[in-house]
Amino acid sequence: MKRVGIAGAGMTAFPKANTLQRLEEMVFESAYKALEDAGVKRREVDSVVLAACDELDGRSISSMLTAAPAGAYLKDEIKVTDEGAYAVLVGAMRILSGDFDMSLAVSWNKTSESPIDNVMNMRNEPFFHRGMGINHITASAIMAGQYSEKYDLDPEIAAMVVKKNRVNGLKNPCITDKTFVSVEDILASEYLSWPIKAAEVGPLVDGACAVVLVSESKAEQLGISPVWIKGLGWGTDSYYIGDRDLTEFQALGAAAERAYSLAGIGDPLLEIDIAEIHDLTPHHELLAYEALGFCGRGEAAELIRGGVTEADGALPVNLSGGTLSANPYFCGGLVRFVEAYYQVAGYSGQYQKPGVKRALAHSCNGFAGQGHAVFVLEKD
Repeated sequence: MKRVGIAGAGMTAFPKANTLQRLEEMVFESAYKALEDAGVKRREVDSVVLAACDELDGRSISSMLTAAPAGAYLKDEIKVTDEGAYAVLVGAMRILSGDFDMSLAVSWNKTSESPIDNVMNMRNEPFFHRGMGINHITASAIMAGQYSEKYDLDPEIAAMVVKKNRVNGLKNPCITDKTFVSVEDILASEYLSWPIKAAEVGPLVDGACAVVLVSESKAEQLGISPVWIKGLGWGTDSYYIGDRDLTEFQALGAAAERAYSLAGIGDPLLEIDIAEIHDLTPHHELLAYEALGFCGRGEAAELIRGGVTEADGALPVNLSGGTLSANPYFCGGLVRFVEAYYQVAGYSGQYQKPGVKRALAHSCNGFAGQGHAVFVLEKD
């Protein structure tokens, strides 16, 4: 397989409401930072991939206004209406095709101006599920309830996942909400949609994120040693949540198997140094542990009890704080990718784990974990 490298990345801060910048300015900031980090000029980019949603942007064909600040003016540009990390998948495949040498992948969401609950409800089929009021929260609650019932999950385990990630997020300068949340605080919060507590859903924030991807020949031309995407995989399960076993992420298991095969990974718990998991709820993180092969089915709680995924554990998960600390919704998975890149590159500052050579990044989209993408990142 030809190699695709990460030459640079950039993110905005993640406040609950960015009143100082228009969406276009946020997009520009992230793209500019990524190009600056890579040490390249916009004119050198030959492929731009956008991951955005018209409904969440609040305008039809929203890329007519966001493509230019994302760096796509007079460039070969393509848009995916899917979670931000999918822009990396498309950008990487464009490079692997041999037709492009540098892809700029950009995604964003100004959640303070987006009626996310309503938009996600409208994505249901119209005759039955939409009228039931199902959206990303209620669908996640159905999943969490089934998993908790099957494995007799102690509610304290989910609260411990939230606390772990929120404590990690206190060190991340991009996260503006530095409120400490204890297990007791989480358990005492009101139900948002049973069994999910209000404190078990990350605060929605405004933000944008961008990544510069390069071919191996382009990296040599630039004289850089990038972080390489050694493995990648993605999968999508049934649109109807009633057709799925919600106690496991089958699509994630298939995506991980592909990524591990490409990266030559046999035992992920031993061979991966850190992981960034798209933790839309603590239950998403627990199910991801099992689908990613960190433990067996129904054994995720034991990883939490044993401190395996804590910052000082054998496999730290979400040292950045995850989306449970700050959720820019549509680009949350791309942020996980960038945070994994930062760890391998040694750019994570106060929350850097020493000696990271291999990292895993995970993106999740759709109702109750319908679709997933997995990336294994390494540096020579």
